[in-house]
Parts: sequence; structure tokens; C-alpha cells
Amino acid sequence: MMSLFARWAALLLLLVLGAVQPVRADPGEMPRIAVQSDGHRTLMVDGRPYFVLAAQLHNSSAWPMVLDHAWDEALKMAPNTIEAPVYWEQFEPSPGQFDTRNVDALIAKARATDTRLILLWFGTWKNGENHYTPNWMRSDPARYPRMLDPRGEPIDVQSPFSAANLEADKRAYAALMRHLKAVDGKTHTVIMVQVENEPGSLGSVRDHGAAAEAAFQAQVPAALAAKLGKTAGSWRETFGADADEAFAAWSTASFIEQVAAAGRAVYPLPVYVNCWMRYKGFKSPGTDYPSGGPVWTMFDLWRAVTPSIDLIGTDIYTSDPGEYRRVLDQYARRDNPSWVSETEFSARTAPFLYYVLARGGIGFSVFGIDKTHPTPENEAATRAHAENFALLDPIRETIARAAAERRLHAAVEEPGRAQQSLPLADGWRAIVSFGPPPWGDTPGVVANTADMAGRVFIVQLGPDEWLVGGSQVRVEFERSDGKRGQLLRVEDGSYSAGAWQARRWLNGDETDFGLNLVRPGLLRVKTGIF
Repeated sequence: MMSLFARWAALLLLLVLGAVQPVRADPGEMPRIAVQSDGHRTLMVDGRPYFVLAAQLHNSSAWPMVLDHAWDEALKMAPNTIEAPVYWEQFEPSPGQFDTRNVDALIAKARATDTRLILLWFGTWKNGENHYTPNWMRSDPARYPRMLDPRGEPIDVQSPFSAANLEADKRAYAALMRHLKAVDGKTHTVIMVQVENEPGSLGSVRDHGAAAEAAFQAQVPAALAAKLGKTAGSWRETFGADADEAFAAWSTASFIEQVAAAGRAVYPLPVYVNCWMRYKGFKSPGTDYPSGGPVWTMFDLWRAVTPSIDLIGTDIYTSDPGEYRRVLDQYARRDNPSWVSETEFSARTAPFLYYVLARGGIGFSVFGIDKTHPTPENEAATRAHAENFALLDPIRETIARAAAERRLHAAVEEPGRAQQSLPLADGWRAIVSFGPPPWGDTPGVVANTADMAGRVFIVQLGPDEWLVGGSQVRVEFERSDGKRGQLLRVEDGSYSAGAWQARRWLNGDETDFGLNLVRPGLLRVKTGIF
């Protein structure tokens, strides 16, 4: 007789394989990262631009028997996407034998709740260590060697110079992608995969094993030096004081590139790597942050050797808006769209989603939303992020398309920057003032709010037509060319099934002193010149 768990697992597998009609019966084309003519990258899902609003489950919440609670907590944030880990130790309990029950449960849950899914491969690396590699690997260091520190002592990181380590990860990751293709290749519930998790090494700047030492004493690969605009020489000659970390970055990135390529050959979903940041005064690789990961000082090197990886994500855990913005600026570039792959589950980080909008990014993910013991702080965080997600998800395609076409502008309240100017198109600019809007004219000096939660975005919909959204903000449209501008119409409303639904027109005192959004909302604005 089948156990209750076996019956439950079998039912989930039937759901995943399509015995029950999926939510998205006609999904269209494969998810992909589209490259625009100017190099801007856009995530495409079902052939349409997609902006990710994600809730990420805790590390140990992707098990079927605890998934219901975790998923319910995630849905309170109104996400369009759930991020959840896949554990190598569970997925491949013995060499070449794969257990897909956890993955199948995640896909079934996503389909049942009409959300998309991003899977996080906890493979060779998890937060700079090897703690999710299978026991049959960790208990056999002779066959699956670990990195050695400068004293020759092993650390809890698999050596990237081991062919056995590489082939094991490639085999498992390719098996995961093969399974996704079989059960989800037509539905595309899974839209992206993170390969590894915050890779690099804690405990040593680089590997000092025999194979690693031989490679370190050799010349820097000529192709790498050329891509970085450097003269090829030894690692010390080419990278100077950063030689050890650069060598670690090259070996780590090269390893992960081969894993990612093996998966893409089977099922080419978009792939990214997330990063434990070098920020907040961090200076020491291997101690302050994992050495060899794609930190900003090693970013160019990583991009030079990882053509199979679509982008590098940023895991940002700070409530300092200046620091947050600085990190995003280090990673937002033509070959790497802004993507907050993890951020702190806190009400303080909610406004920072608008930084990603301002940089034309692809999404924002909040980590650890399924707290087992709710607190007032957790409930406040859920509300704050849910307000953002609920406002933006109905217009996620509009947001993503506007970002690709450079029609999206955004601003976030910061200390000392309670009023900001956003240059718009066609001779317009927006003066945005954060905080509870005062009655009448905006004062010359605007004070910050206590919670620093003001944020705003503006999308140009057409000539002199704008979509304005945000919270705790006043928006005043002005001409930047000396001409006299006016508001011809202001509609308060929302989008339903992609169509604008106006609830009312605003006028008189409601618009004479600017457009006030005290709570999250949308306004559609028509401007003109007289």
C-alpha cells in the first residue's frame, strides 16, 4: 500500500506533467533575455516584456511538507514570481540518481497559484561554502577535493580545479534542466534559473592545491588579458596586488560557466549568478566576502569568461539609500540589467524597488519572507512590499517595455533629497517632493518624512501623455524650455487586463498645486502647452 507521502507526491507529479489543465495553456515562446539595438536587456516571458516582483523563500522552505505555509506567506506580498531553492544534496542523493519531488512540488504550487517561478541551484557553492553538495561528495575528499588554504589545510569549499567536482555539478545541473524541459517545456512556469548561490570561498582567498598552484604560476590566459585590456603575463604581473582574488574569480567563473553551458545545451532558460557584495566597507576577500565571486572589482573579469550567463544579480542587505544606489550603479550597465536578486525583508527596503525602475532593470526580489514567528516588523515589511507589488504587477509589461525604450523615470526619497527633479522627454521635467503633501503651494524647503518611504515613477505613454505612480509624493510638471505648460487632464484609476480604467477625473484644488499621491496609486496625465 502506498504511503500518504507517496500518494501526495504522485498527485503532485500528475499536476506538473499536465494531468490537470495548467493555468497558462498557451504560454508562447521560451523565456529569454532580449538584447535591444542599444544593448539594453529585457526579460521576455511568453513573448512579452516581464518585470519580476519576487518573494524568495527561506533556505529550508522548499520541502513539500512545509511548502504550504511558506507559499502562503509569500503570497501575502502579492508577488508575480516566487524564488525557491533546489538542493543538490536532495536532488542527487546518490551518484546519477535524481529525486525530482521537491522541484515538482514547487512547479505544482506555482501553477496552482498563477505565479511564475525562479529556481535557485544550491550546488557547488552556497554562500561561499559547499554545504549543499551531496554527502557522497563531501565524505570522499580524495575523489572530490576541497580547496586548500595557504597552510595546505582544506576548507569547506570544493576545488574548482577538480575535474571530478566539475563533472558532478555539470551532470546534476543538466539533469535539473532536462527535467524542467520535460515537465515545463511548454508551460514555462519556471522563467529563470540561478546557477550556484553567492559563489566564491570563505576561509582562503584562493585555492592552494597542486593543480591550482600550477595554474597560478602559469601565464594569465591571453584571451582573458586581451578582453580586459591588459598585457598578458603572470598573475602577479598582470593583476598586481589583486592577483590572488583575480585568480580566484577566473577559476570560479570558469567553473560556473561550464556548468551553465551544460544546462543551456539541454534547456536554454535565462541564467544568472547572484553575488555577496563587496560593500559597507568590506575589503578582505575570503573573510569579509567570498573571494572569487562577481564583486564589482572583479565584474569585468567575470563577464569576460561567462558567455553562458545572462546577468549578475545583486544581493543587497542595507537600508542606507546611498549605499543601495551605489551598488546598483556598479552593476547596471548595457551588458548587465539592474536585478536585485535578494534584498532584506524589511519595510525600509521597499522604496528601493524604485531604484531598479530608475535604472531600467528587470526586477526585485525580497528574501526570507516566510517567517515562522510573525512580528510587527515582519507584518510591516509584508505590507510595504505588498503595496509596491500590487501597484506594479498589473503594469509589469508596461514597466518593462518602457524601461527598454528609455521612457521610464523614477526617484526615491533620500536624506537631504526630499525634493528632486526628473528630466522627461519633449521639453518636460517633473519636480517631485516627498512626504505628506502640504495644502497649497509646495514650500521652498521640503522636509524628509520620518520613514523615508516616498517614491515615484513616471512612464511616458505617448506625446504629452504620462503614467504617474508612487506613494508619499507630490509631482509637478514643468517645462524645461521656458514655454508655459498646463495639465489638460488628470485621471485617477488603475489597469485591468491591460486596459486603463479611470475612476474619476481630478481638477481644481486637486491638481492646481501638483499631483498628490499620499498612498500607492496611479494617475494618467495629459499635458499641453499654451
